[in-house]
Amino acid sequence: MTKISMETKIQVVEDYLLGSESKLAITNRYGIARTLFDILVAIYEQHGRNGLLNPPSITGQLRVSLVQWKQTNHASMVETCAQFDVLSVEAIVRWERIYNLYGKQPLLEMRPGVKPHRKRIRSGQDQAPGTRELILADTRRRLKKIACLETATKKEISEVIIELRAKYRLTDLIAALPISMSVFQYWHQKLRHADPDHKLKQLIRQVFEEHHGNYGVPRVTVAVRRHYESQGLTKPNHKKIQRIMHELGLNSSVYRRRTRKYDSSKGPRGKVAKNLLRRRNVADRPYQKLVADVTEMKAKNGDKVYVEIIKDLWSNRIVSWAMSPHPNLNFAVTPLIELIRNMPATGYQVTLHTDQGWQYQHKKWRDLLKRGRIRQSMSRRSTCLDNAACETVFDKLKTEIGPLKQFEDYEAVSTPVDVWIKYYNETRIQMKLGGQSPLEFERQLTA
Repeated sequence: MTKISMETKIQVVEDYLLGSESKLAITNRYGIARTLFDILVAIYEQHGRNGLLNPPSITGQLRVSLVQWKQTNHASMVETCAQFDVLSVEAIVRWERIYNLYGKQPLLEMRPGVKPHRKRIRSGQDQAPGTRELILADTRRRLKKIACLETATKKEISEVIIELRAKYRLTDLIAALPISMSVFQYWHQKLRHADPDHKLKQLIRQVFEEHHGNYGVPRVTVAVRRHYESQGLTKPNHKKIQRIMHELGLNSSVYRRRTRKYDSSKGPRGKVAKNLLRRRNVADRPYQKLVADVTEMKAKNGDKVYVEIIKDLWSNRIVSWAMSPHPNLNFAVTPLIELIRNMPATGYQVTLHTDQGWQYQHKKWRDLLKRGRIRQSMSRRSTCLDNAACETVFDKLKTEIGPLKQFEDYEAVSTPVDVWIKYYNETRIQMKLGGQSPLEFERQLTA
């Protein structure tokens, strides 16, 4: 390849700055590397024609100042060359490597010209006695949360090395700790720049903690993307949110615990209704299809808490509920009475589906349904999936209020149940409702 003179390079730069031709076209025509041409243009713009014709003399102090300025300002190679009017990228790379390994003194002692091969400037043979032990002791002091040095990640070890560089030589630190120079340089470069996902990580952790670890990746994704949309920002990808949650260790594992189920089939027998719902758990209007069920919870002192809910399959909202220390008939009919009192005139058939619990077979329950003009439906015997739409609410309730052993008695359990039902209706988003809570879903469709 023909060597291009500096006069020709200057002429090419001036043609580019004064003309309309692109950099790519010019570099291809003259055979100039793109990085070199960017440096030539940057030096010309900052120092003029004279900066390319009469570059400054390379001194030890200039090398040190150049490397320190580059690292302090996190500058690119083009910006550094333009700032100090230095054209050689290879020289800057070599100076920075020497500075990172041995400090500024070797740069000050360098002389111009090609040097013959010689021993390393400062080898590990002149290491002071006991240096390795001191480095290991200082490192363990800074890694208090880690049981041993071998379990520390390369990122954590690199952070310690950066802290200890003012006290020890870099070569001694690399020799004493389980990390290579190339790995340290990778993490050193990465740690110098601010984390671009810092705000996103803070928001993900905030959403996860606000809901007490009950939200997994799908619901956290909806909440985070909704926040970004409200701020007019570009919404992050769901895979990125999943990756960050994995990195932060935010994993919703509360649903893996199993709880005891209440059996309402033990009791006086009454009249069993047909299964009219037949697992068609989708409604297109309010109060069209309702489901009801009872569950049992047990406090630390042995007190039992019975919760009955009635849920609207249109919006998944709990429209009525009751709690009692005893699963008697008065407790069972309380939510139904409240439902009949508050339910507006629909003008179409309303169906209430339950299991074959004794209270739902009772004459009083059936009479109340007739008074409210509500059609009765029941699951088949020993087929819990027929009423799964209601069972899932109890599963979420028992999981998200936490272990029942933390509640001393009936009163201690009833309060968080009330709070959770309000949270479920007003705040807790559901993926089947398009990432909205039941109350938000109803307001949107009735507005």
